[in-house]
Amino acid sequence: MDIKEYRQAILEAVLAAKDENGEPKIDELEAREMLAELEDEELLEGMEFNTPQDVADIILEEF
Repeated sequence: MDIKEYRQAILEAVLAAKDENGEPKIDELEAREMLAELEDEELLEGMEFNTPQDVADIILEEF
């Protein structure tokens, strides 16, 4: 998986997260903005140890 595919998988995992009412926890614009804050180098270093879902969970902790 390359960095572009990894970013896309993270985005999809974030957007799939729902709250207790079944509503999205975060909208696409917010998700893209938060993901954009992560540098490629940071993601590349963690790809070996973190699944896209792991990164999505970290992003969602801020909500």
